[in-house]
Amino acid sequence: MSELQVIQTALELAARRRRWQRAWRGFWHGLLAGGVIWLVSLTLNKCFPIPLSVLPIAGLTAGICMLAGFLTGWGRQPSLAETARWVDNQQHLKERLSSALEFGSSSKSGNWQQLLVADAATHASKLNAAQLFPFHLPKASRWALLVLILGASLGFVPEYRSKEFVQKE
Repeated sequence: MSELQVIQTALELAARRRRWQRAWRGFWHGLLAGGVIWLVSLTLNKCFPIPLSVLPIAGLTAGICMLAGFLTGWGRQPSLAETARWVDNQQHLKERLSSALEFGSSSKSGNWQQLLVADAATHASKLNAAQLFPFHLPKASRWALLVLILGASLGFVPEYRSKEFVQKE
């Protein structure tokens, strides 16, 4: 495998991992939005006599929000050049990977270009995508879990109905 292919393979792994990380973060943002929709509809159901058909619609909307958040994060695949610039910045490689990727694909071959690609290939072989992009819970997950706990605890609260409404029923 050539040195340029080593660089491209390492950057493809990093781009794939970064894409999964964006999808994970989008999922949690979608869960937060869906949880808020569910909490609001459940609160309205407890306080006002709205039809019970609102709750399944709110649950379906919450599921769609989670899926939409995941797909939004997954949708845009970062290019190799963008990933190279990001890795250069994170690892303080001083544009080694992005320069080697740009100059390595040019048709002109020179001693300087070979040195640049060789140096970048040594750094690319040491890259660990799991270390660069660790999976962790984003900040939105804390709020999403709080909203879900509030929604679950609200399920134990009895519905408020006026005496007139109860007699009308």
